[in-house]
Amino acid sequence: MDLMGQMRYSFQKIVRYWKNRKFRKKVVLEKKMRYLFDAQEKTESVPSLFTLFREKKRFYYFNTLTNIIEANRYRFRLSFIFIGTFLIAASIYVLGFSPYFRISPSMVIIERIDSISNINIAYRSIDDIYSSSIFSIDTDSIRDKLIALQKNIKDVTISRLFPNGLKIIIESYKPQFFVRFPYLDKTYVLTSNGILISQKANDANLSTLDLVDASFSEMSFIDYKEGVSSQYMPFILRSRDFFKTVFPSVNISKFTYFKAEREIHIALESGLIILMRVANDVDNQIASLKIYNENNKDIINSWDIYYIDMRIPGKIFVCQDKNLCKNNLKRIYGEYYK
Repeated sequence: MDLMGQMRYSFQKIVRYWKNRKFRKKVVLEKKMRYLFDAQEKTESVPSLFTLFREKKRFYYFNTLTNIIEANRYRFRLSFIFIGTFLIAASIYVLGFSPYFRISPSMVIIERIDSISNINIAYRSIDDIYSSSIFSIDTDSIRDKLIALQKNIKDVTISRLFPNGLKIIIESYKPQFFVRFPYLDKTYVLTSNGILISQKANDANLSTLDLVDASFSEMSFIDYKEGVSSQYMPFILRSRDFFKTVFPSVNISKFTYFKAEREIHIALESGLIILMRVANDVDNQIASLKIYNENNKDIINSWDIYYIDMRIPGKIFVCQDKNLCKNNLKRIYGEYYK
């Protein structure tokens, strides 16, 4: 190629270079964007070589071990039996006999919802469960032991606190009466299931109940004992509640329960005493009293009579003479009406 040809070729190259410079810049930018996308995709989805090597090596070892065990399963049979027996025996020992899962006194928590249940008595009643396995604990047996010493307990909730603890929540029947004994200085509350619990003050403003029972005068410890049979306690509660419903304006001074006679006497602030039998017809007795009171011009609030006797079904007896009435009550109920 002569000199003129070389010059012409060089000039054409320069022209093409400047002519296509915008295209080249666009191509460079597209390449940069593609490389950036590839780098991000590689970072997010492609694991490192070390990770691939580790996973591959782990799979290789596992697969090799599986193949060895499969090929020699008859040869290793006794070894498998020995290892399996050892694991089962170790599990039984740890779960059933080791101290790790045995109830610890410091891990037993007893809480009460009410204020009348005794936490100390509750702890003493379950002393024999300590050092027992948490898996062999009989919740029904624990519940029976708690109720045996505190018959006022209504509900017991028991939760296992692994590895060696228990949480016990006790709830008592609600107190219904503030109880006094005619010949004792102590005062109690009577729960809705008829259990007596010592309490000095009538903090809950409960209705007052005098409990006349000769057997209690010979006892030095009455707490958590049955004051009124659960068979008759609902009738006493019904007589109180229904009487207050039927006679909302009448003020009650106190109730008296004569256990031997199975009678409830309601003393009003007007001085009138209403004698009722404790039976399932208590509503009928109070309803009859209401009719009698309406037919006799509100005789309950008249201050003219001493007592009204509702004990005989279908009959109502009224006593007006104070001395005669008091002697009648004294002859039947002893020194309580002295």
